[in-house]
Amino acid sequence: MVNVAVLVSGGGTNLQALIDAEHAGLFPNARIVLVLSSRAGVKALERAEEAGIPTTVIAKDDYPEDEARADAILAALEGAGAGLVVLAGYMSILPVRVCRAYAGRLINIHPALLPRHGGVGYYGLRVHKAVLEAGDAESGATVHFVDDRGVDSGEIIAQARVPVLPDDTPEALQARVLEVEHRIFPEAVARLTAKATQ
Repeated sequence: MVNVAVLVSGGGTNLQALIDAEHAGLFPNARIVLVLSSRAGVKALERAEEAGIPTTVIAKDDYPEDEARADAILAALEGAGAGLVVLAGYMSILPVRVCRAYAGRLINIHPALLPRHGGVGYYGLRVHKAVLEAGDAESGATVHFVDDRGVDSGEIIAQARVPVLPDDTPEALQARVLEVEHRIFPEAVARLTAKATQ
């Protein structure tokens, strides 16, 4: 059995997709054992509590030094026995030491077709606005490994595409991309955890 820790910062719709997938038996070799948030009082924490999943908050403001924040995050992950760490709308850049400790076991979902529209500053509606401003014919979502070389720079695990429509707004495109995020993220977790338990 692979223990999964999910890192969040906001509403937690991707977390909910993972919770629903677990309850539906999509990844029988894994269970979500911890939800760690970079912010207190967010909807994602409510979703975790409703599902009976332990939660913790490690806010950057509470750890001015990166090393202390790395210590706190690693202690929480190790305490939960995390074998896979999943960033589901986690809006804080992880300390390098955390990335290295979980190399090959740390994944993220990004709301664009990497390597386009990724990196520092590309998050939320900013990504979809950039897609529209670039005149791209399609967008989508990417599940990728997190590495210590940069933001959104890790190996791609899965992608799904959606068309960009002539009358799209950033909000409309975001909603269409989110639908495929909710599909491919649990599928990626299922594949990775099945492989880990073979």
